[in-house]
Amino acid sequence: MRLRPEQLGKHLSDRLLPAYLVAGDEPLQQGELLDDLRRAARDQGFDERHRFSSDTGIDWNALLNESQSMSLFGGRRILELVLGEKRPDKAGSQILQDMLAHPGDDTLLLIRCSKLDRRKDLKSAWVTALDQVGAIIEVWPVEGNGLRNWLQDRLASRGLRASEDALALLIERSEGNLLAAAQEVDKLALLVEDGQVGPEDVQQAVGDSSRYSPFDLTEACAQGDPQRVLHIIQTLKAEGVEPPVLLWALSRDIRILDSLIGGGQPPRLPPQRVRAMQAQARRLNPQQLRAAQAGAIRADQCVKGMAKGDPWQYLTAVALRLAGQPLPRSMER
Repeated sequence: MRLRPEQLGKHLSDRLLPAYLVAGDEPLQQGELLDDLRRAARDQGFDERHRFSSDTGIDWNALLNESQSMSLFGGRRILELVLGEKRPDKAGSQILQDMLAHPGDDTLLLIRCSKLDRRKDLKSAWVTALDQVGAIIEVWPVEGNGLRNWLQDRLASRGLRASEDALALLIERSEGNLLAAAQEVDKLALLVEDGQVGPEDVQQAVGDSSRYSPFDLTEACAQGDPQRVLHIIQTLKAEGVEPPVLLWALSRDIRILDSLIGGGQPPRLPPQRVRAMQAQARRLNPQQLRAAQAGAIRADQCVKGMAKGDPWQYLTAVALRLAGQPLPRSMER
């Protein structure tokens, strides 16, 4: 069966199916849906959890054996399969089909993967098998009015109400990144006492997070200020900001700059931001942008465990290249 993300809460109040596939490229929604599934499972006695990830290589026979063995403590368990961009090979697909053909009452299968391809994934045998006994939930980027409504709901869940100016500023700063938006809302919940959020509260929330955000980094890149770029990265790293947050912001700017260099229309951003990025595009050339994109891909591979290396090193190299002062090639490796 198919479920929309907003239907999961009501669904879980009625029953728990033997398998769920949560697919998409929006990490916050995926993570929160899986948290809801795990919470519902724990409430029904699923106390054990075994995780298999493509980051470290999936032992499909071990997954099958785990599904067929008795629980260590005689209870119920969750088998969680993290596929990411990868898909099961022929043997893995067959094992999933076998597991789904005879689901047990003591086992819950949770699968997380990237966005499903309409022609390949949805017609694959393992997805078809899961669709027959479980549920497929696809998450999509939240944009336009959807982002506005999502932010309002998120604020309301924290007991907050935002003025139109404050909401517009939150939308401008998040620009579709739900993880960044959720972090801003959580900070506002700690700062605002009367529940009413104004634009000054949004500015204060950004300032209180050690004076910098991922958007300050991209602005420093657009202004061609490598010293500030380095300082912001060091500060964000020291504060525990996760590399995927910065990678998202830098990758978004790479896409915008690529469009501008190719003669595309300016993005729908504040005029000052558009002018800064147009000037940045004039300073860069296609070769520099391709090198930045390659660095972003390498950082992403390091984050996902698909390649060795420190993602912060590659993020720094990408940011400095976008600022117009790339590191020597030997230091980018």
